[in-house]
Amino acid sequence: MRELDPLEHEEIFLREMSQRVPDLQDWYHQDPDGEPWMLVSYDFVKGGAVLETLRVDYDGAQLRGGWSPSCLNWDDGLRAAEALVDTSPPDGLSIDLAGDPRDAAAIASEWFQAHIERWNRRP
Repeated sequence: MRELDPLEHEEIFLREMSQRVPDLQDWYHQDPDGEPWMLVSYDFVKGGAVLETLRVDYDGAQLRGGWSPSCLNWDDGLRAAEALVDTSPPDGLSIDLAGDPRDAAAIASEWFQAHIERWNRRP
Protein backbone atom coordinates (compact mmCIF):
# COMPACT_ATOMS: atom_id res chain seq x y z
CA MET A 1 0.00 0.00 0.00
CA ARG A 2 1.25 3.45 -0.73
CA GLU A 3 1.37 6.13 1.91
CA LEU A 4 0.19 8.94 -0.39
CA ASP A 5 -3.36 10.24 -0.25
CA PRO A 6 -5.51 9.34 -3.26
CA LEU A 7 -4.87 11.57 -6.25
CA GLU A 8 -7.69 13.78 -7.51
CA HIS A 9 -8.46 11.60 -10.54
CA GLU A 10 -8.55 8.52 -8.27
CA GLU A 11 -10.98 10.20 -5.87
CA ILE A 12 -13.27 11.16 -8.76
CA PHE A 13 -13.03 7.66 -10.25
CA LEU A 14 -13.90 5.95 -6.96
CA ARG A 15 -16.68 8.40 -6.06
CA GLU A 16 -18.35 7.90 -9.45
CA MET A 17 -17.98 4.13 -9.29
CA SER A 18 -19.29 3.90 -5.72
CA GLN A 19 -22.44 5.74 -6.75
CA ARG A 20 -23.10 3.06 -9.37
CA VAL A 21 -21.81 -0.11 -7.71
CA PRO A 22 -22.15 -0.71 -3.95
CA ASP A 23 -19.62 -2.57 -1.80
CA LEU A 24 -16.50 -1.74 -3.79
CA GLN A 25 -13.15 -1.70 -2.04
CA ASP A 26 -10.27 0.58 -2.96
CA TRP A 27 -6.54 -0.08 -2.63
CA TYR A 28 -3.75 2.37 -3.44
CA HIS A 29 -0.33 1.33 -4.71
CA GLN A 30 2.70 2.55 -6.57
CA ASP A 31 5.09 0.83 -8.92
CA PRO A 32 8.80 0.52 -8.01
CA ASP A 33 9.44 3.60 -10.16
CA GLY A 34 6.95 5.58 -8.05
CA GLU A 35 4.06 5.57 -10.54
CA PRO A 36 0.81 5.65 -8.49
CA TRP A 37 -2.15 3.44 -9.34
CA MET A 38 -5.23 2.09 -7.63
CA LEU A 39 -7.03 -1.21 -7.54
CA VAL A 40 -10.80 -1.41 -7.08
CA SER A 41 -12.26 -4.77 -6.13
CA TYR A 42 -15.57 -6.48 -5.50
CA ASP A 43 -15.85 -9.65 -3.43
CA PHE A 44 -18.44 -12.29 -4.27
CA VAL A 45 -19.48 -13.69 -0.91
CA LYS A 46 -21.63 -16.68 -0.06
CA GLY A 47 -22.16 -18.04 3.44
CA GLY A 48 -19.69 -15.52 4.85
CA ALA A 49 -16.85 -16.73 2.62
CA VAL A 50 -15.27 -14.83 -0.26
CA LEU A 51 -15.57 -17.15 -3.26
CA GLU A 52 -14.26 -14.87 -6.00
CA THR A 53 -12.93 -11.35 -6.39
CA LEU A 54 -13.22 -9.12 -9.42
CA ARG A 55 -10.59 -6.40 -9.73
CA VAL A 56 -9.74 -3.46 -11.93
CA ASP A 57 -6.50 -1.45 -11.96
CA TYR A 58 -6.73 2.27 -12.74
CA ASP A 59 -3.89 4.73 -13.16
CA GLY A 60 -5.55 7.53 -15.09
CA ALA A 61 -4.28 6.20 -18.41
CA GLN A 62 -5.66 2.66 -18.51
CA LEU A 63 -8.12 0.20 -17.04
CA ARG A 64 -7.05 -3.43 -16.66
CA GLY A 65 -9.47 -5.83 -15.02
CA GLY A 66 -10.42 -9.44 -14.51
CA TRP A 67 -10.81 -12.13 -11.88
CA SER A 68 -8.23 -12.07 -9.11
CA PRO A 69 -6.28 -15.35 -9.12
CA SER A 70 -6.38 -15.44 -5.30
CA CYS A 71 -9.18 -13.15 -4.07
CA LEU A 72 -6.41 -10.55 -3.56
CA ASN A 73 -4.62 -12.79 -1.06
CA TRP A 74 -1.29 -12.51 -2.90
CA ASP A 75 -2.07 -10.36 -5.94
CA ASP A 76 -3.07 -7.13 -4.14
CA GLY A 77 -0.27 -4.72 -4.88
CA LEU A 78 0.56 -6.35 -8.20
CA ARG A 79 -0.71 -4.87 -11.42
CA ALA A 80 -3.06 -7.13 -13.36
CA ALA A 81 -0.40 -8.12 -15.92
CA GLU A 82 2.12 -9.03 -13.24
CA ALA A 83 -0.51 -11.04 -11.34
CA LEU A 84 -1.42 -12.89 -14.56
CA VAL A 85 -5.01 -11.60 -14.47
CA ASP A 86 -6.75 -12.48 -17.72
CA THR A 87 -7.86 -9.09 -19.08
CA SER A 88 -9.16 -10.47 -22.37
CA PRO A 89 -12.85 -10.69 -23.27
CA PRO A 90 -15.36 -11.86 -22.36
CA ASP A 91 -14.51 -11.54 -18.64
CA GLY A 92 -11.56 -9.17 -18.79
CA LEU A 93 -11.22 -5.46 -19.36
CA SER A 94 -8.31 -3.76 -21.10
CA ILE A 95 -8.82 -0.16 -22.21
CA ASP A 96 -6.42 2.70 -22.79
CA LEU A 97 -7.96 5.97 -21.65
CA ALA A 98 -7.77 9.59 -22.56
CA GLY A 99 -9.64 12.08 -20.51
CA ASP A 100 -12.09 12.36 -17.70
CA PRO A 101 -11.99 9.86 -14.81
CA ARG A 102 -15.81 9.98 -14.84
CA ASP A 103 -15.73 8.31 -18.26
CA ALA A 104 -13.35 5.65 -16.94
CA ALA A 105 -15.65 5.12 -13.95
CA ALA A 106 -18.65 4.66 -16.22
CA ILE A 107 -16.82 2.00 -18.24
CA ALA A 108 -15.51 0.17 -15.16
CA SER A 109 -18.87 0.38 -13.37
CA GLU A 110 -20.72 -1.11 -16.32
CA TRP A 111 -18.14 -3.91 -16.46
CA PHE A 112 -18.46 -4.63 -12.72
CA GLN A 113 -22.26 -4.48 -12.85
CA ALA A 114 -22.47 -6.95 -15.75
CA HIS A 115 -20.31 -9.44 -13.82
CA ILE A 116 -22.27 -8.97 -10.60
CA GLU A 117 -25.58 -9.53 -12.37
CA ARG A 118 -24.27 -12.62 -14.17
CA TRP A 119 -22.77 -14.04 -10.95
CA ASN A 120 -26.01 -13.47 -9.02
CA ARG A 121 -27.96 -15.44 -11.65
CA ARG A 122 -25.76 -18.51 -11.19
CA PRO A 123 -27.42 -21.49 -9.50
